[in-house]
Amino acid sequence: MTPGAKRLTRDSLGLAFTQYLVRAISMVRGFLAAKVLDPMSFGAWNAIQLMMDYGALAPLGTQQGLDQMVPARIVEGDAERLARVKRAALFNVVALTVGFAIAGLAWASIGSSRMRSNWNLTGIAVALLCVLFINLANVGTSILRSHGDIGGLTKWSILQGLIGSGLGLALMFLFGRWGLLWGWFAGCLVALLFVLHRARQVLPLVPEPAVESLDLVQIGLPLYTYIASSIVMRNLDRIVVLRFLGTEALGYYGLSVNVLTLLMAIPDALVYVSYPQFVRLFSESKGDGSVLRERVDRLARGMSVGIPFAAGLVAIWAPYAVHLLLPKYDASVSAMRVLAFGATGIALASLASVILMTVGRRIILVPAALFLTALSAGLQVLAIRWSGGLPGVAAASSLAYLVSGCTLLALAAAGVGVTGLNILTLVVRCLVPTVLATLALAGIHQMWLVEPARLDWMSLGRHVVASAVFAIGLLVVSVPFMRGIGFRSLLAESGLPVVSGLARRLGGSRS
Repeated sequence: MTPGAKRLTRDSLGLAFTQYLVRAISMVRGFLAAKVLDPMSFGAWNAIQLMMDYGALAPLGTQQGLDQMVPARIVEGDAERLARVKRAALFNVVALTVGFAIAGLAWASIGSSRMRSNWNLTGIAVALLCVLFINLANVGTSILRSHGDIGGLTKWSILQGLIGSGLGLALMFLFGRWGLLWGWFAGCLVALLFVLHRARQVLPLVPEPAVESLDLVQIGLPLYTYIASSIVMRNLDRIVVLRFLGTEALGYYGLSVNVLTLLMAIPDALVYVSYPQFVRLFSESKGDGSVLRERVDRLARGMSVGIPFAAGLVAIWAPYAVHLLLPKYDASVSAMRVLAFGATGIALASLASVILMTVGRRIILVPAALFLTALSAGLQVLAIRWSGGLPGVAAASSLAYLVSGCTLLALAAAGVGVTGLNILTLVVRCLVPTVLATLALAGIHQMWLVEPARLDWMSLGRHVVASAVFAIGLLVVSVPFMRGIGFRSLLAESGLPVVSGLARRLGGSRS
């Protein structure tokens, strides 16, 4: 391996580790915010985060187009065309994000809205400035990545994560939810200034419209549509809760979402690390998707067996842990238990999406994502109309996630050469463990954990027994689904230092 390749590999691993670290800090921020704030204030924080999440979609595929166009222009060696596409990307991002911000402020200014009552126009304006800072920084990080500066991305991620979350937590103890917002504002601003300085040799600072402005959107649109639909689908339940059940209900539900994010740490790591491996194998085989079949099968079945185990333990211990650590959020427990089982669907959808992008079938993602998003919206509205409350919304979300995961997995399996009945067999094998775990938990809660969680030795003992019964029972019935997966090797490949290191010491590299 050449010194340049070694450096690139080292920088890529550093970026991966940094992303895991930033995610961990963000999750800690979420749980500490729930601990310190009341459900109403925590719901308000979740609501403003939703606005910022959707603001990331304002550039309409410009970043996805930039990721494809800049490397091609670098290879061409035409400096003027390269600079023109960069300036066009800056123009798109500034114009579209400012347009989003104006629309957001106008919406909040007309009549009454929960967002305005929680934050007033000052808070909304600060959040929209954060959106602008992030979208501009994304142009810079895309260009840095195209020029091979992975180390710059790592430092940018650390700055935004540590300052945005760390400073926000410190200020939260003084100013409540406003401290979280101002901390995030400072992190976004510092991270943007760093990117502008780091990319000063390769990033033009003057936006300029050009024909490439449309090219960027057109080229990036398929992938953008899928990403946008995924973001909408992942956040739709919180929008429904905020719209129909109120800010305080969103505070309770937001804690459930934090737990779901925690459950997704290892599956997301496996998919993140596997994506470049898929691309490399597919390229080396000169476009033969069947070379990915065995690893896709192992990953899909491994996550489908491992996630229900973790979700089941969350469902058992959630009442006890919340009552012990976050007693103000007892109302979130029912939704938390239900939503945990949607993690399997999210993991399968994430894996399937990178497979479809790898084998050149990304266009399939567009109609699939739009249909599944519409399905999710319909289920959640029905849950509200049937007075299902937070558990009903969580059940609708979990069902939508599972349908999405199974549908995309079937499409991905076809893309790597799996045919006919074998596709159905794979989908069923991935779905059955979650169904079994859900039924087992329903029985355990009905027959054994019927009383509210109490902080005493008797309650603790019942939870320990319930965990053992669930784990052993699910392990026994899942044996037929586990053959040939190689769990230790999958964990060793996760890229998470503690998890992968422990798996290797246990002999994962020989699995």
